[in-house]
Amino acid sequence: MISEGPVLPSKSEVTSMVRRLVLVLATLFFSQLLSAEIVTQKFNWSPVNGVQRLRFDWNDIAISEIRFDLGDTFKPLRVSSAKAIVRVDNNSARDQEVGVALAIFDADGTMLAAGSGGIKVGNLNKGERDTFTVRFPYVFETKPTGKWKYQPKARPTEPPSSR
Repeated sequence: MISEGPVLPSKSEVTSMVRRLVLVLATLFFSQLLSAEIVTQKFNWSPVNGVQRLRFDWNDIAISEIRFDLGDTFKPLRVSSAKAIVRVDNNSARDQEVGVALAIFDADGTMLAAGSGGIKVGNLNKGERDTFTVRFPYVFETKPTGKWKYQPKARPTEPPSSR
């Protein structure tokens, strides 16, 4: 009687198992990334000495202050130094990855400025506070004041047609 040794999988079976394992690991990794959430909130423009006080608390992440610096325009590059510094507090019992973006609109809903502070490398640890700088490099004549300053040019009237 001939005894057989252990049966080894073929090369194609090993390749198939490795591909499945990589797929499962990639799915687990990206499922953590997909759990991110986006929250938006609208506030009235009312800074006092450049500081806007807020009461925004979501998922134990709090934003209570935005400091605005309307800056200057650098010529000839035509780049603005306007920025906002957003204070973020992590009041939760776990580390959080936080990102901040701001958009400023006038009373009619026209966007005056927009920028992103992005996310920082690593997490905002539980119980810690950090600031995010949001730059507005393309804010020139119309500084955000909550009111629209643009005055459209009057259109010339067409002369009456002679028929």
